[in-house]
Amino acid sequence: MTTALLAIDVGGSTSRATLVDHAGNCLGQGRNRGGNPGSNPPDLANAAIVAAVEAAIADAALPGLTIELALLAMAGPKFKAVQDQLETALKALGLTGPVVFTGDLQAMVASVTAATNGYCIVCGTGAGAVRLRDNELDAVIDAAGWLLGDAGSGYWLGHQAARAVTADLEGRGEKTALTSAILGDMGIELNDDRLPDGRPVPYRHFVDTIYAMRPIELARFAPMVIANRTDPVAARLLAQAEDYLVQDFSMVFDRELAGPVVLGGGIVAHLSGLQSRISEIMRGAGQVPDIRLVQDGSVGAVVLALRSAKVTVDEAMVQSVITSIAAHGLRARA
Repeated sequence: MTTALLAIDVGGSTSRATLVDHAGNCLGQGRNRGGNPGSNPPDLANAAIVAAVEAAIADAALPGLTIELALLAMAGPKFKAVQDQLETALKALGLTGPVVFTGDLQAMVASVTAATNGYCIVCGTGAGAVRLRDNELDAVIDAAGWLLGDAGSGYWLGHQAARAVTADLEGRGEKTALTSAILGDMGIELNDDRLPDGRPVPYRHFVDTIYAMRPIELARFAPMVIANRTDPVAARLLAQAEDYLVQDFSMVFDRELAGPVVLGGGIVAHLSGLQSRISEIMRGAGQVPDIRLVQDGSVGAVVLALRSAKVTVDEAMVQSVITSIAAHGLRARA
């Protein structure tokens, strides 16, 4: 019989489950679509998380596997009904211990450092910033979900891009390369045909398609904003996203609290001036900038799961987890 810890990195677009032993060795991994109930229908969110766990268990292929503890690193609001359903489902898969919930920004920090003081800025499907003090959340800005916040996030970029395309098609906004890029991605022909009411046919097709999507799916347009960053409209959106994140950091930054600044999420690396602007704020407070980019947020979920199981995690352990997960991924692709 093998006892494992289960760490689940739950995002708005992707859920990743990792099984590890108490030394942080990766035993199995699985992934599925977004499992965040704040940005996905609760039933679909639960199903995605469970499917990712099932894939991790199948990948581990260990007879008699029991799961001592499950930790979920998740952005945004938590829903009690979803938690209860998820706990029942995980117990059916071999969970014998508790289900622990923590924030995705805490997991981001733990993905690159064992430091218990510091900062994290995340910009993926969602966005926000936190300050950690003695391994506890000391301040949080934004990370409020797509409906109420996440300014500068992948969702925000996609939403703003869709609004720009709508304005372009109707002739009340600036021409932008995002129009052809996004319509092409959606399979909508860009032409000059008009409806009886005078509106462009592509406009009507675009609007109908957008309203048939779940709101969070607008994040799919963010990569097109990045790919067309020389377009004036796209450039302004990226600049505004960067401004939002700098503002978030400024609000959580404490000039008396030194520590690394961790940047995570699929969008953050494409905000070209972000690191230099953060460095400027830190230097102005007399601190030496230590900015680290997260490559794999699931590492932090594992680190937090280990800590929840009373395992002492130092810098060497964090590096060991990073190495083990990367090696497992390479074996899986071989």
